[in-house]
Amino acid sequence: METLEAPGTAEKLNADVAAMVKEISVIGPRIPEIARRLGRHKETVRYWYKKLEESGFAVQGILNHEALGLKRIILKVEFGPEYADYIKPMMVAMNELCYVVSYAKALPEDVYVINASVPEKLVDEYIDFALALKNQGVFAKVEYFLFDWFRNKPMEGQFYDFETGHWEFDFQSLLQGEKSYTEPKISPKIKFDKIDLLLAKELQIDATRELQEIQASIRENDGIEINYKTLCWHLKTHVEASGLLKGFRTNWMGTRWDPVSDKARHRSHTYVGVHLLVKNPTAQEKLATLRVMDRLPVLWSEAAGKDYFAEIAIPSEMMLEALLVLQGVMGAVNNKATFHIMDQRNSAAFTIPHKLYDEASKEWIFNKQELLVKFKALETEIRNH
Repeated sequence: METLEAPGTAEKLNADVAAMVKEISVIGPRIPEIARRLGRHKETVRYWYKKLEESGFAVQGILNHEALGLKRIILKVEFGPEYADYIKPMMVAMNELCYVVSYAKALPEDVYVINASVPEKLVDEYIDFALALKNQGVFAKVEYFLFDWFRNKPMEGQFYDFETGHWEFDFQSLLQGEKSYTEPKISPKIKFDKIDLLLAKELQIDATRELQEIQASIRENDGIEINYKTLCWHLKTHVEASGLLKGFRTNWMGTRWDPVSDKARHRSHTYVGVHLLVKNPTAQEKLATLRVMDRLPVLWSEAAGKDYFAEIAIPSEMMLEALLVLQGVMGAVNNKATFHIMDQRNSAAFTIPHKLYDEASKEWIFNKQELLVKFKALETEIRNH
């Protein structure tokens, strides 16, 4: 019978939990397998894992958007004055209809940064759609940014104190010296079906659940009954083996969408969200920016291609040091960059828009004219409100 190992010092415990988090980023919260890989008792690893649960950290699947044939587009928009009171329901609707996966209001400007994962062959049509919404008055201003790949960065637990709940590193020290870097490769498109998307969606929400819980969630939220053995087969042979997931993220920022209250939950005053956007950098400017941002443990997500984007969650007490780093990045790209402090009360991330995949044709769907008619009807409804 296995026995629980003595926890040891706080420093040793942090190192152990960090090692576990690194394994989670690769295989997910599979405690027995992590224990085997680390050569530790299962109950010991479960003890470490409770530290994450006590901190409110969820484990989420990191979707491979490029493998699904999706490209990242960011719209920086100002809404028309008539829509100011309807932005949240509009964003929820655009997630279901228009491939929007997140949005956030920028401070102090009255603009929103909207992330969309769009079918690759529909990118030009999607841009035309966004510009048409401007012509209809939904947006007062629109600027778009294009990317070849997108990633969520797994947690770097070696820089985090799991006892106190604080990051412990120095920005300037991290940027000193040479460090190898290779830009992420663009994943080739894979074969997938509706069940794969439903599983990916559920793993993106919470990868800690048993498959029976995921089965129940799909039944309740999507109205689809899937045989348990069928789910097992799709999970192992499609989702896990095909590259549909890039790995797993320990959600140290603590943000999540609460379906019960229909609200985004945040940890107030713990982190300051900052979005960095670089318009059309040269190859050298892009690589230099990627090298700097990759060194930051608090890099939350990143995208690059024709343009560059980074989402950083800065611990409140490190704000000044982080802004100095961003100032250096902006200077190095010849003032092609802008950064925005995000209003967490007016932001949310959504799951992959799985309802927009048509199983019969095996294609993502997007009917620009039909959507423009719907938004025109919404405009009429708002004006008559």
